Amino acid sequence: MSGSRRSPPTTARSIRPTTRTYILAFHRDPSQTQASRRSTPPSNPPKPGTSSTSRTPRVTTTTPRPTKSSAASSSSTASSRSAGRLLLLGGEPGGEPAVSLYTAGFAAAGIEASCEVRTVAATELADAIARIRADRSVLGAAVTMPHTVAASRLLDGLGPEAQVIKAVNTISHRAGALIGWNTDRPAFSLALEDAGFQAKGRSVLVLGAGGAARASVDALRETAPRIWVSSRDLEEARALCRDLEVSSGGPAPLGSLALLVRKAELIVNATPVGSDGQSVLFPIDWITPGHFIFDLIYQPPVTPLVRGARERGARAINGLTMLLFQGLAAFEIWTGQAPPEAAMRAALERAVVERLKP
Repeated sequence: MSGSRRSPPTTARSIRPTTRTYILAFHRDPSQTQASRRSTPPSNPPKPGTSSTSRTPRVTTTTPRPTKSSAASSSSTASSRSAGRLLLLGGEPGGEPAVSLYTAGFAAAGIEASCEVRTVAATELADAIARIRADRSVLGAAVTMPHTVAASRLLDGLGPEAQVIKAVNTISHRAGALIGWNTDRPAFSLALEDAGFQAKGRSVLVLGAGGAARASVDALRETAPRIWVSSRDLEEARALCRDLEVSSGGPAPLGSLALLVRKAELIVNATPVGSDGQSVLFPIDWITPGHFIFDLIYQPPVTPLVRGARERGARAINGLTMLLFQGLAAFEIWTGQAPPEAAMRAALERAVVERLKP
């Protein structure tokens, strides 16, 4: 449904977690791994130059999988700059599960690093990025909504998937240069695969047009015959479809949801609607057992959309597995080391269970 595009870059390796809880929806044994699909740092990251919020980020390249000698060098480099801080940049307070995920990863790998949540307004984002660039103690940052698209325009370079998607959720800091990556894209695909859902040949409705929606559409656009993107901001939906060459389906106003929900087989909620535990974008009784619902929200772990879909006999998952997979890829980008997936998975599960306690 799209024209020619890049060869798929290497992305995060697929970790298949053991069945754990209804909340996390983990399904597989971690020993049953696929061929590695890593997101690797660029071999020659852009040199820091004149910083401007309006410049186009420079193109970066991917490197082959490290050999034993290069892996040792990478590990040595990571160890030499292991002490530092990781920042989580978002528009609203929160991020506790992600903090637990990354903190556990650093501890298990023997890396002395702290995680700090920063609530940043849209008007403060450029200054926040500039401060990270100037502070060598910052290893990098995780970026959440609503800043993933805007942040991609403020960096010194972009990884291959971020170049196409035009959104970043991971920033690495190397010698004063900030490189943006998108680990949401591979994580989205791996989360669907982990849930046993085959997206090929399915019609898709994506709700939202921000960075998470862009990653979702990019993951689906070569196999889904139709993708509709519905957003309160129709211009953003049009821009998404134009940038990602969505030729069948396309942008749609929220007023068309009654028709599109009936047509779609996979429905992806890439908006914050439902994070309050009450809101939905359309009536739950529009959902049928033939739908598969992927709500990218992970706080709360059971949103009104997920709960309602399950009550109506549809399969539904939340965004926790996607959070895990993108975090594993991001950890490797920040540290140059393979992620300690068992420790990170367990920490994420504990964090979610703690939040559910009265």
